[in-house]
Amino acid sequence: MKVEEILEEMDNILLESGRVPFTNKRLVEEDDMARLLDELRDAMPSQLVEAGRIVSDRQRILEEAQQKSDEIIQQAKAYHSKLTDENLITRQAQEQANEIVTSARKESEQTLREAEQKAAEIMEMAQKNAQELAMDAAGYADQVFNLVEVNLSQSLETVRKGHDELKQQFRK
Repeated sequence: MKVEEILEEMDNILLESGRVPFTNKRLVEEDDMARLLDELRDAMPSQLVEAGRIVSDRQRILEEAQQKSDEIIQQAKAYHSKLTDENLITRQAQEQANEIVTSARKESEQTLREAEQKAAEIMEMAQKNAQELAMDAAGYADQVFNLVEVNLSQSLETVRKGHDELKQQFRK
């Protein structure tokens, strides 16, 4: 599953989850959210591998450009033996080879920039999602503690009332 699909499923779970009355909190199934977090962790490395593949393509493009450059130079040398103006042909071949290498470098640098940008976006999204999940978890825990506190306060009040009633009965 892709990162985007996992995040969309997490959004759906959150939107479909029940609300806690009188709050802006939601109750989500812990198992579902934990499963999605595990899938997200598993999916992230594959996208980072893809970014690495793009970077390695840069090297392949440079090697192909160098090979093509070498081929052009060889062709120019063969052509040189047929023509008398050796300087002109060599210069043209070198210029063409330089143009190809320059073009290949520019293309590979662009590919590298795109790969680095994609990797940075993936990392930023992962960090943002992790931070949001941590904040949601802290909010949920706070909500649970507040509910427990209210219930304990009510129970304590009931015990005090019972104790007061018992005292009053013995005083009569």
